[in-house]
Amino acid sequence: MTSLDNRLSLCAKFVSGKGVAVDVGTDHAYLAVHLILCGKCRHVIACDLREGPLQSAKKHIQSEGLEDKIQTILSNGLDNIPPNGVTDIIIAGMGGELIAKIISRAEWIRKNKINLILQPMTKESDLRKYLYENGFRIKCEKAVRSEQFIYSVINAEYSNADVNFDDFELYSGRLDFNNDLDREYLNIRANRLITAGENMLKSEKKTHDIIAAADEKITLGMKILKKLNEERKD
Repeated sequence: MTSLDNRLSLCAKFVSGKGVAVDVGTDHAYLAVHLILCGKCRHVIACDLREGPLQSAKKHIQSEGLEDKIQTILSNGLDNIPPNGVTDIIIAGMGGELIAKIISRAEWIRKNKINLILQPMTKESDLRKYLYENGFRIKCEKAVRSEQFIYSVINAEYSNADVNFDDFELYSGRLDFNNDLDREYLNIRANRLITAGENMLKSEKKTHDIIAAADEKITLGMKILKKLNEERKD
């Protein structure tokens, strides 16, 4: 069995295993195969937008003798996925904006209160904003190191409840300010905000709106760093 990297391993831990899991953008189906072989799931749907990766997935599934437990489907996100029996959806390795679009096109996610495991490579704050604005609850979130990068894995579910949030929560999510790896992730994001704001202020075409946006980024980054320092003292 091919071992998963830390990023996909954390995604696997958030899977409930209560029904059918859908691995969106499966590539070689490493996660799908792992979920079956480790006994976490009895059935998985592995889907991908492109025929090439899906053929690679099929070969891997066949090599493990799991054709009866893993179904492969050519699909743009969840567009071609039958919702019957689906309890978990994993969308990993994509930008946060794209993940949000995939979720928005599948209304049955809300109706069936699917357990979502989301691992954005970029635009994490945009994904959190979409979730908060559309009635989803972030149940848990953890940072994970994979090679030289640190990512966040979000575990969410539709709750149809109003969520009050601000920019601080959009950028810090549900990460734990007392956890070392979460702290490292937050520190990186905070410094990126500050750097982005400082670079905006260096622009020769500064307008009032640019200056205001730059100040917001710097203030937010400093607020996250302050929270990190306060938690360390505690």
